[in-house]
Amino acid sequence: MRAVRSEFACICLAALLLGGCAARLPQQTTQLDGAELKRAEERLSRFLSQTCVEAVDSEARLTWKAYAQQETYPASVQAAAPALLRLALNDPLGRPLLLLAADEKSFTLADNRKAQGYTGSTELRFVRRFLPAFIPINDLFFWLSGRVRPERMQAAAVRVDRDGGLWWHGGSSDGKTVHILALDAKNRLSRHMVADKKTDEILFEARYSDHLATTSNCAWPGRIELSGKSLEAEYAIEFSEIFSFAPIDRQRFQIKLPPHFKVKEMTNKD
Repeated sequence: MRAVRSEFACICLAALLLGGCAARLPQQTTQLDGAELKRAEERLSRFLSQTCVEAVDSEARLTWKAYAQQETYPASVQAAAPALLRLALNDPLGRPLLLLAADEKSFTLADNRKAQGYTGSTELRFVRRFLPAFIPINDLFFWLSGRVRPERMQAAAVRVDRDGGLWWHGGSSDGKTVHILALDAKNRLSRHMVADKKTDEILFEARYSDHLATTSNCAWPGRIELSGKSLEAEYAIEFSEIFSFAPIDRQRFQIKLPPHFKVKEMTNKD
């Protein structure tokens, strides 16, 4: 079962999702006010209100690193809003070793090497080891595409650090966490952190870079790095080729396991 967890860690994005030294928020000094605050609020408003693509069909490289070990897999990634995902880890010849399909409620994982299938709810503790419970399943595509639900940043405060960098702080519905955003010079999301409201420890962080043009009024992150106290490893997703941002049929996110596969229904005991 440990091997399954290791492979599932790399395939789960969110994987979206380091145990080790707890990182804390960048030291910040001043809360903006007056004209500077208004300009910062306008920047955030423009970012939150932009229209963007709702699906992606791509090739990528997935890397996970933990306990001084690192593994990288070529992968095929299809995803659609709000939480549809089809992810294949491939061998050097492009043949899928593991295939994951998931929607808002359930997932199916096929291990083609062992003729073994796994199914279960996306709310299982097993899944939440990779996508923490404070991140709603329906936010998955937002995290993947470098966007943020506007309601996550209602009444956001703006602070400036010692280097002049701006940080937008927004509340969270659970009352225990806070969302912190950083935008780059082109008003694209560069960092999105979820921190413990009391301790300032970073529970989950996504860093976005190497942005790519899309067919809509937004950019797509070419590289995503994921880390934080809530994760058991650090993850990186690097998109090597984007085939399309066109809508994808929902059936694409369903897997029919072959009859000869053994199937295990995952529970909270796993």
